[in-house]
Amino acid sequence: MSLPRSVRRLPIVDPSGLADLVGHARVVAIGENNHHIREFTQLREQILRFLVVELGFGVLGFESGFAESAVVDDWIRGGPGDLDAVAREGLTFRFGDSAEMRQMLGWLRAHNDGGGRVRFAGLDVPGSGGCPLPALRRVRDYLAAHAPGELRFAEEAMTATEPYSAPNNGLAPVRYAELGAAARDAATTSLSRLLLRLDALPPGPDRQAHRIARHHALGALRLDEQLRELAALSEPNRPAWLPSSRDIYQAETVRLLRALYGPDERIVLMLHNAHAQRVPMQLLPGTHFPSAGTYLAADYGTDYLALGITAHTGSTTDVRLDAHARDGFEVVTRPLNPPAEDSIEQAIASTTPHHEPVLLDLRPARGSAGPTSIRHANTHIPVDVLTAFDGLACLPAMKPSILTP
Repeated sequence: MSLPRSVRRLPIVDPSGLADLVGHARVVAIGENNHHIREFTQLREQILRFLVVELGFGVLGFESGFAESAVVDDWIRGGPGDLDAVAREGLTFRFGDSAEMRQMLGWLRAHNDGGGRVRFAGLDVPGSGGCPLPALRRVRDYLAAHAPGELRFAEEAMTATEPYSAPNNGLAPVRYAELGAAARDAATTSLSRLLLRLDALPPGPDRQAHRIARHHALGALRLDEQLRELAALSEPNRPAWLPSSRDIYQAETVRLLRALYGPDERIVLMLHNAHAQRVPMQLLPGTHFPSAGTYLAADYGTDYLALGITAHTGSTTDVRLDAHARDGFEVVTRPLNPPAEDSIEQAIASTTPHHEPVLLDLRPARGSAGPTSIRHANTHIPVDVLTAFDGLACLPAMKPSILTP
């Protein structure tokens, strides 16, 4: 497999190449083929700095819990707290445990201290995808201040979801699978009633606070629905198409950020390639899931740009459940298999000497025959790469970040 000649090669070390790729896009997603990778976080920070300083982007949306992210947004704008504590408390999935991620947050604070105006928000469901309580606590706090007579709806939701609440999205599905239909329905009903009750309340003078509280309630409900979707994957007749409520919520968060900060604000997103891609993902044979990028591409067209990041060689990460580890899981190192024959990595390797880093504009080749897979963790997933991504950065090598315990 080779790249079509119409693919444009841009200078990856020259900012003009990135500016050419981004153009006038208002929402730019920077992907990665796996999480907790040192080189990917470093490249993302370089791109972020350019987008903020040179192109005026003003919001960073990250694949982490929306409910937990307020502490990070406050800190990068001069709020109190220790960087390590803020990163650990304000980022889910242990994303704040690497030196590279903490360096990115430190730069954002320094930039804002110098007169910048960048905001930060998590995009994702709460509790590392396993626990709705961080979102429900924020809804409870909002109701206590604005509608104390409605507090019981938040409290009932917290009680009903407790049986499956877990530190992460690896353990929560196990607990959910042990529940009967009545317990599952009780959780979904309580979360739905909470959301409907928020919709029925007058927003009051602080419409932004009401909108954010509603989004917290929606995040808890989306997490609950995601567990139903994961349970459906274990059924004998697995559906060919299944929604991903995490991806739906990520896209909904982007819409919220545009509503909060205005349609002219430019937003950087950092999330997995599979979430960022413009077409549905196929993580399991025969089953497709619309990605966040699928919804964002439909919403914004060419105003949405998906930039994938991958690498040729090295090592990658995997997750192992560990009750004694922070957030209930350990990040471990796995070897990286050679590029698949039909992959974008192999296509680049066949035309790039010495595995040099490259930046590609794939848009001119859209509609042409091209690579049909891309690295995903320690495997490859099928996807029409030229359709899924507007641009792609490919690095010579990748290796896991060192995480604090």
